[in-house]
Amino acid sequence: MRLIQLVCAAALVALAALPVRADEITGTWCAPGGGKSIKVEDPIVISPGGKQVRANLTRHHLDFVIPPGEANAGATFNADQLSDEAIRVTIISKSGTSAPEIWTPCKPIS
Repeated sequence: MRLIQLVCAAALVALAALPVRADEITGTWCAPGGGKSIKVEDPIVISPGGKQVRANLTRHHLDFVIPPGEANAGATFNADQLSDEAIRVTIISKSGTSAPEIWTPCKPIS
């Protein structure tokens, strides 16, 4: 009986050490300091410039090519969900990858 308790306790400790994943990346996300946002509605994203773009989307990741007429046009907008309150965004272009930014859910305007 003692062995079963130890095995169960070890399993619980191992499960507790796993990273917690957020439910899904859909929703509206804002850049730090405001000014830019994306709205994620599977499989369409409303880009920071307000254009509808088809995205590659999984539960916790999205990427899309930034459309013409927007900053960084032609580069890839890449986002990985870290939690319900954070996604890590990088812009990948031919000249390299931007420093990651942490975007958060947009707050409703009252």
